[in-house]
Amino acid sequence: MRRFVAFTLALALGAACGPNPPAPVKVMAIIPTETGSYEPREVELTTVTNLTALKGSVAELVGGARVIVDGADPLQANLPALNDSQRFDVLVRDRGTDVRGSYLDRAGTLWPADFHTWNMTSTYFNFENAYLYFQDVLPPSAPPAELQAMRVFYWPEVRLNSSTPLTDNALYLSFIKGFVVVPFDKAQRVPMGMNLGVVGHEVAHKVWGKRVLDDQGIHPALTSWSLEPFNLLKSLDEGLADLHGAVATCRSLARCRTEFLSLSIADETYAKQRDVARNDACVDEGLRGALKSFSQDQWVRGRELYLYGNVWAAALYQAGVRSGGDLGVKSIVKDLLTAYDDDSDDSNGTGLRQLVNRNVNNPSAFTPEAVAGIIARHVTNVEMRRAFCGEAINRLQLQCQSPDCSDKMTGNPCMGASRRTTCRQLPAPMP
Repeated sequence: MRRFVAFTLALALGAACGPNPPAPVKVMAIIPTETGSYEPREVELTTVTNLTALKGSVAELVGGARVIVDGADPLQANLPALNDSQRFDVLVRDRGTDVRGSYLDRAGTLWPADFHTWNMTSTYFNFENAYLYFQDVLPPSAPPAELQAMRVFYWPEVRLNSSTPLTDNALYLSFIKGFVVVPFDKAQRVPMGMNLGVVGHEVAHKVWGKRVLDDQGIHPALTSWSLEPFNLLKSLDEGLADLHGAVATCRSLARCRTEFLSLSIADETYAKQRDVARNDACVDEGLRGALKSFSQDQWVRGRELYLYGNVWAAALYQAGVRSGGDLGVKSIVKDLLTAYDDDSDDSNGTGLRQLVNRNVNNPSAFTPEAVAGIIARHVTNVEMRRAFCGEAINRLQLQCQSPDCSDKMTGNPCMGASRRTTCRQLPAPMP
């Protein structure tokens, strides 16, 4: 694996200048090759409108910003009550300005002239590919509105209720509806922005926020729910984002990389625990106990959030791959996205968005069994649906009286499914 060294920041806070040919633009970026190693390769940016400022119809990079979440700030005392614009104003202390990339023209191909231009160009290319991935798998419609001109804060100062700025990370911050690619500190692996799986994961959060959480920067369920309903909702967001990140990597020369996190995260054990192809992903007694008893703060600060989400991702991935390999995984991901938001069948709707919204004041109805039932009803291939039901009932330790969970799933979508034997069946939890 190549090591990357962060050079002195080469952002210019002012008008960008330099070559700005019309799209498609041939430019060098650092991407995974056929062998999986990261190397400079020529790519085409098809959506960029200003190459030196890294702006286009898909993404707009912004440099020099400051995002400060401070619970002691009176202006932030009631963030959920603010609209998007008001919340952005109190959290983004410095909105930043255009970045400036520097390029050298070599026989019609533009070569980045410094590290940050390499990083920004590769990051833009990954956002473009993540957009194309979601355009391909989302239900047929106009280009997804939430993925137009995505705001990407590059190298910002980000402090989240801490005096220490974030480093070595890339995140989607739903409360400002923007992405951040923060500075390096100790990271010696593939930078987050250069990792297509990581970018795909973060873009998946934006899709989830738009299609499941009503495009609300802070959904009421995230402030009023607690214990299992809250923990389940947060884990679904993270686990399904890992699944989308893995499938998005299939667009790269290296093809599908379910272990994409290991390319950028030094903690190999943790990275492997989030591999969506992990066959031993199972809810054990400790994880089930944490799901049911952890407070909001405990859940969002611990690894259990991601490990439980991984079990959902693994159930979907295994059902897809067993039924049709990589094409099967892509098929079940398409069905999953249809399940995000579906009001087509009745007045209550049958999607995850509808389940969340009609139970904002009744969170006990937001259960793993209800979520699995909604996903299963949207899996169109009968064989794949039964495979998912078996994987979910087994891996997630769904609490049902009947073997196919017909007592807990509306419409009995898992009729005829059988529990797989991958995981040891746990006894029913204590009341």
